[in-house]
Amino acid sequence: MKRLIMIIVTILVLLGISINIIAPAAEATPKPRTTPTLYLHGYGGGPKSMAFLMNQAVEHARAQSALVATVSPTGQVQLRGDWRAHNRHPLIQVIFTDNHTRDAKQLSRWLRNVLVALQARYQFKQFNVVAHSLGNSAVLQYLLQNSDNSKLPQLARYVAIAGNFDGIPGQHRHQHPNRILPSGRPTWETPAYQAALTHQGQLRLQHTRILNLYGNLADGSDSDGKILNASSRSLGYLVRDRVGSYHEHVFYGIYAQHSRLRRNPQVAEITDTFLWQSQN
Repeated sequence: MKRLIMIIVTILVLLGISINIIAPAAEATPKPRTTPTLYLHGYGGGPKSMAFLMNQAVEHARAQSALVATVSPTGQVQLRGDWRAHNRHPLIQVIFTDNHTRDAKQLSRWLRNVLVALQARYQFKQFNVVAHSLGNSAVLQYLLQNSDNSKLPQLARYVAIAGNFDGIPGQHRHQHPNRILPSGRPTWETPAYQAALTHQGQLRLQHTRILNLYGNLADGSDSDGKILNASSRSLGYLVRDRVGSYHEHVFYGIYAQHSRLRRNPQVAEITDTFLWQSQN
């Protein structure tokens, strides 16, 4: 067969007929995806918890709802949706089926499973996070355990909303009134916060920018009705000198209440600006 082909080619050449042999095109290397933003709900949360913030991002910041990552109680991750390569600001909703656990280490393992599953299917080098309430405990524990792992996507921007980094009143024995000292350190510390301080050196966040949002009901409680402001603000002391940038913003009024913060248009606006417009 090969000899026959060579004979035919030789005859065609002798007759002056040009031949163009087109080699099969090399398979194109998939381009790395743009930076996704993961939305994490808090204790007792579900599909509707972060819907307002995500919808506002789609409507006002040209973001695209791409995927829903559902995590089973055993840590299995199911991805639904369509993350297209041309999506500019893809949004990924993370749902923990067991939404009543307060085990931050368990939550952080589930978050890691989500990122591993996403990385196995899509190529991306960094990610953003918007977390509410207990979702922030998952993020902090994840960072303490994985921020120095170069094989995993790196956290680029993080918006913490109503974070409970140093405890929740009523959930800890001997809960004391709490406030932030001039140094940024809280006057009262939970065992979990003390453990985080012990492992503070494991944080590798030099290229991470953090925006910490919290509410103050201005009723003398120094809280959003559930989380003391000192607990939310205690994140600053943990990440100081270890983060690319860190900023706090407090909200007042009826929509400064703990659950209402995630339905607050001002929270949505400052979040979207920080994620996709601000270069600070």
